[in-house]
Amino acid sequence: MSKKNLVRNLMSNLEEYVAAVLLLIMFSVAFVNVLSRYLFKMSLAFIEEIEVNFFVWMSVLGIAIAFKKNSHLSMDFLKNIAPAKVRNYLGVLGLVLSLAVFIVLIYLSSILIYNEVTLYRTSSMALDIPMWIYYVGMTLCSLVVVVRILQSLRRWQV
Repeated sequence: MSKKNLVRNLMSNLEEYVAAVLLLIMFSVAFVNVLSRYLFKMSLAFIEEIEVNFFVWMSVLGIAIAFKKNSHLSMDFLKNIAPAKVRNYLGVLGLVLSLAVFIVLIYLSSILIYNEVTLYRTSSMALDIPMWIYYVGMTLCSLVVVVRILQSLRRWQV
């Protein structure tokens, strides 16, 4: 595989690779926590913080993957009773509404990140990581969703 094809493959499947790495990290730290509980009779509190935040990021990346593969759940009942032309418009409407939701999410989370960096400066309880780092991950994952929705809209034929 050439370097150009490797980069193209990486970029076209970026969310799958990131989600796989996040899942591997979550599995590893959860396994360490289970071993710690049974061997040392103590739980590592910071592991739950990592797992929860990575799970949120993975969930949003899963949304992006579903948009890329056009495999989101939909209201099949409405689609099945609607004429073919209306079905196409309903599909586009669903994509546009999803796009609006994620654009608003990015906008609001950007405001939250700005406030965290400039005003609040809060840190997580267990690891003392600045909270804005977790919010940046959510914003970046939402940005990937927006890109995939735009790609879906481009493929859609009305």
